[in-house]
Amino acid sequence: MRFTLRVSLPILLLMPAWGGCQPDEHVQANAPPQGYGSEHPVITEYYVYHNDQGMLADRCIADIHFIPHTADLSATGLARLERYAELLATSGGTLHYDTMITDEILLAGRLETATAFLAEVLPSTQSIEVVRGMAGGPGMTGQEAIDAAAVAQQPEPRGTAYKLAESSGG
Repeated sequence: MRFTLRVSLPILLLMPAWGGCQPDEHVQANAPPQGYGSEHPVITEYYVYHNDQGMLADRCIADIHFIPHTADLSATGLARLERYAELLATSGGTLHYDTMITDEILLAGRLETATAFLAEVLPSTQSIEVVRGMAGGPGMTGQEAIDAAAVAQQPEPRGTAYKLAESSGG
C-alpha cells in the first residue's frame, strides 16, 4: 500500500499541471485541414502551363462537368468552362461534349447550359461553340510518344525546368 501511494501520489499531483487528460478546448483533433496551407506550393505554377496546353489540345467537356441527371454545371464544370473562356478569349473556337448519354432532351439542355455560360463570361467579340463529339486534337503518333517518354527520362537542372522559352521578337 505504501509503495502504491509513493508512486501514484506524485502522478496525481502533477496531472493538473499537464492539463489532465482533457484536450485543449479550441483544438479539434479529427478535423482535416481546410483550404490551402500557409503557402501554396510554388511548383504548382509550373504545371498551370502544362494543364492549359492539354486543355487546348483536348478542348472538351464531359459528363463529370454536369450535376448528374440535370443540365446544371457542377463546380468542376464551372471551373473548366471559366478556364476555357480565359484560354479562348482572343480566338474563340469549338468545345466538344464527349458523352455516352442518350437522352436527347438532357443532352440539348447541357449543350445550351454550357453555351450560355460561356456567352456570359466571354467578351462580346468572341464565341465558343459547344457541340457533341469526341475530344479534339490529333493526338500523338507512336514515334512522338516514344520520343516524349525519352525526353521525360532525361535529367533537367532545377533552374531551367518547366520554364517557358524566351520569345525572340516578332
